[in-house]
Amino acid sequence: MVELLLKRYLWLIDTLKRNGELTFEEISDKWGNSSVNDNGIVLTKRTFYNHCQAIARHFGIDIECRRGRGLNLYRIVNPEAIEENSLTKWALDSFSLGELLLGNADIADKILLEDIPSGREWLEPILTALQQNWEIELSYENFVGIKFTGTVQPLCVKLFKRRWYVLMQLQDGRRRIFSLDRINALEVSNTQFDYPSDFVPTDYFHDVFGIIAGTERKIENIVIRTYAELPGYLRSLPLHHSQVELETKDGYTDFSLRLIPTFDFIQELLFHRDQLEVLEPKSLRDEISVLISSMSNLYN
Repeated sequence: MVELLLKRYLWLIDTLKRNGELTFEEISDKWGNSSVNDNGIVLTKRTFYNHCQAIARHFGIDIECRRGRGLNLYRIVNPEAIEENSLTKWALDSFSLGELLLGNADIADKILLEDIPSGREWLEPILTALQQNWEIELSYENFVGIKFTGTVQPLCVKLFKRRWYVLMQLQDGRRRIFSLDRINALEVSNTQFDYPSDFVPTDYFHDVFGIIAGTERKIENIVIRTYAELPGYLRSLPLHHSQVELETKDGYTDFSLRLIPTFDFIQELLFHRDQLEVLEPKSLRDEISVLISSMSNLYN
């Protein structure tokens, strides 16, 4: 029931977001044709008003009526509430995409998607533990055979490159990231812990690219030179929120970033092959050079 109501709330938010102002009759007609309404339920005004109140309560999104020339037009009066809440925006984008894909199920063989590896089954109990500040009994083994078994305290979850990760605090106070698809067993305990009042997940990952944070490496000012079509890709989808375009000349564009050059970031730089060159700092440029030489040796 909760999942069904959530889908209805997201459907209503998405419908008004995409269409602007609509009368109740227009909203009702769209609901009648929606894939979410698989039972053909008629949307009544009472249900509509209840949904609007629930959306304001749970999402902070206000739907109000504007009266004019005999028409009552409903609209979202604070659309910025969607953009400012990353979880709401992500859920809404995912729902909208799902609606679009389900509406084209007859050409499913022509729509190619990327799979997310197994591990999603652990997401629900982890989120439950996060809600209640419950400790977790965890059994884990990574891809190189390093095992972990013990009691951990969940701090946040993060999706990165098609994998779900959870950041845990260990009994000794250290923090460690775990990939959900490498968890062997997980059980939520009834023991509550005090979530650290000074910990803010967005701040923890603010100065890194990816899921590796809390390292001894320092924040650095990094300048990269990009070639061919890569500048266009980085303008439309920046590597990091700190990315700034410095200058464009014939044949290349320079960008600056301010972050910690972790393994994930270096791996991303190498991903762009000969369309990207590290200019500064020299230490990172040298590190990339050594890696490229090592890679070259594999083929010699």
